[in-house]
Amino acid sequence: MLISFFIRENTEKFISEGGLLMENLQTEESVEMVAEVVEAPVEQTEEQAVDYDAIQDQAKQLEIEKQQLKEDTLKFRLEQEGLGFAKDFATTYSPTENIEKQIEMIQQLIAEIKLDMGFKPKEVAKQDDYTAHKQNGDAKGMIASKFAKLFK
Repeated sequence: MLISFFIRENTEKFISEGGLLMENLQTEESVEMVAEVVEAPVEQTEEQAVDYDAIQDQAKQLEIEKQQLKEDTLKFRLEQEGLGFAKDFATTYSPTENIEKQIEMIQQLIAEIKLDMGFKPKEVAKQDDYTAHKQNGDAKGMIASKFAKLFK
């Protein structure tokens, strides 16, 4: 009830002062000026949107260049360390981010490969007849094995 009373009172006051409000209405020129002011920020936001797209493109390009620089640095360091043959491995298969860790990982890999490829003695070679007779102290067998080799 109080609210409806307040609304009625203000409505009546507004209607009675209507004559004053009509005199204060804006002219056509002031409306145009306000419209120009409102349109200017809209144009700026469109330009900002274009700039934002350009900034995003530049950021993507910068990220690509950063990755390329990292790969080139890694390849250069591998060449310095004498591991040039591992360039493709390091750039393609290495999950680590740090170049030093990548080089260390490749060096460990090479060390393991060298160990695998290194000399591995076969099982104890069979003794020749001469050595077997010598260990047994058989002089006749030793002489026979020497003559057998000569007359083959």
